[in-house]
This record gives sequence, structure tokens and C-alpha cells, in this order.
Amino acid sequence: MKKKATRKVKTDPIDALRSAQAFYMKEVSPVAQLDPKILGLRALCRQHYQCMSLYGTVQLQFRSVLDLVFPGYDKAFQNVCNTVSLQLLSTFPTPQFLLNASKEDVLRILLGNRRGVTWNQKKLEALLTHARNSLPDSKAAFSHFIAMRNYISLIQAHQAGLADIQKLMLQLASSLPEHALLRSIPGVGPLTASTIQAEIGDIKRFPSVKQLTAFAGLDSSVYESGTFSANQNRISNQLTSVPPYSKLPLQESRSKLTVLSRYNQLNRSQSKLAKVAIVATANKLLRIIFGVWSTHKPFSTSDH
Repeated sequence: MKKKATRKVKTDPIDALRSAQAFYMKEVSPVAQLDPKILGLRALCRQHYQCMSLYGTVQLQFRSVLDLVFPGYDKAFQNVCNTVSLQLLSTFPTPQFLLNASKEDVLRILLGNRRGVTWNQKKLEALLTHARNSLPDSKAAFSHFIAMRNYISLIQAHQAGLADIQKLMLQLASSLPEHALLRSIPGVGPLTASTIQAEIGDIKRFPSVKQLTAFAGLDSSVYESGTFSANQNRISNQLTSVPPYSKLPLQESRSKLTVLSRYNQLNRSQSKLAKVAIVATANKLLRIIFGVWSTHKPFSTSDH
């Protein structure tokens, strides 16, 4: 019965009232049908989140095997799962393979990163240095080699799949009128805007920003039962199926100081804990989203 309310509240009187209303008074609210495009976008976004979760797990397992096959390799690449790195490991999977290879062959692969020749020559020398100093695990070396090759195939498959899902997400989201409005908000990138669209669906479902905040799970939960009353209530965090980046989409604009990042810094300067500041920033973002979407006016710094 507690799911009938937007806000997460658990008390005995409220539970009893909800049960009575539902059983005796037949108090129900009509459910508005969402646009099929929104429902399709929601399915894609949640599929994207699930794939990202699996992709993260595969990357961790891959790195653990890489540390056995080629210790020190990760010092040469900031992202060992990028296209050039994976191609390099597929061709020269062990330190000895790399040391025995011609520099021209290795350099040809490195140039796939579109950096200059001089930069890649320095990268090549760094790789060779790490290979000379590497001490791979000689036990079950063949098994580790097979495992790494399989993980590389899995990573490449995940990358291709995620790229396809993201392409479909953006195509569908950009065909909806609110996408451009949400993209006008500093800090909200295309993927974040798509996820916000998918999960909110229709802003008219929420008469006030407080209801939107409760729906997003960023309000305080209330829990009482019998003589027990919780004295440390956390945020309700009801949207468990929504990826974290859709709630706090700050990572899409770290390169510039936005309204959201300034607000977050202001909260941190007031000696607030990092998590408290993040929740406050997320609440501000929701207020901005509600204002922009409900008024159909693009974001303006003069309004915030």
C-alpha cells in the first residue's frame, strides 16, 4: 500500500488510512498513458544501464587477468579498454610478444589513436620499458592468455552494443520536443537528457516540484512502526532502476564551471559533507528541470 504515495512514508496511521481508502472508498487515481516513444526510450535507457553494469564487471575481470599476463601495462594506458589498447593486446598479448615485435608494427597500431608520430614514439618507448620490467605470472600462463583473449572479445562486443543503444536512444529522444529544452541546461548532456525524459515521461504528472523530488527519491523518507520511530531518515531513493548518472548528471560537463558545479562548490564551502552537497545539487537540478520543462522555456542563467 505504501507504493500508492509518491513520497516514501511508512507510519502505522498512514498505512491504516491507505488501506481503508483503497478498500472501502475505492479511491484510485487514473493513470495517464505515456507516449509510446517515451516507453520505448525508457526501455532503451534501462537496457543501457544494465549493459553498462555488465560492462563494468567485465572490465574489472579483464584488468585482473591483464595484471597476471602483462603486469605494468596499465601504466602506459590511461584506459586499457580503448580501441587501440585492445588491438595492441590482441596482437601482442604478453611482454615477450611485444619485445619480439618490430617497432614499426607496434607503432602502426598506436597511430590509430590519431595522435602525432612523436607522441606515439614516446608511447612506444614507454611500453617497451614496461614490458622489460614486467614479471608475468608463469603459472597457468596459457589459461590466463585464453581468458584475456576472451575478455577482449567480450569488451569489444559490449562497446559495440552500447554504441548501438546510445545511437537509438539519442535518435528517439531528439525526436521529442522536451529534449532540446533539457539540453539547454548546463551540465545536462544528450545521454542524461534522454534518461531524464524517459524516467519522468510527462512533467504534467507532477503538479509541483516537491512531487518530482519525491518521485526521484531525493526527499527524506519517514519510517515509524508501533513504538519505533527512525531518528536518522535517509533520502528515499525510489528510482532504483535509474542509472546514477541520470540523477546527478555532472560528469558530462566537468570541463566547464556550470550553475550546478558552482552550487555544489558553494555547499562544500559551507562545510557540508560531500554526499549532502551532492543531494542538494541534485535537488537544484530537479527544480531547474521542472521549471524549464513545465514552462517550455530554455534555461537562462538570469533565472537561476
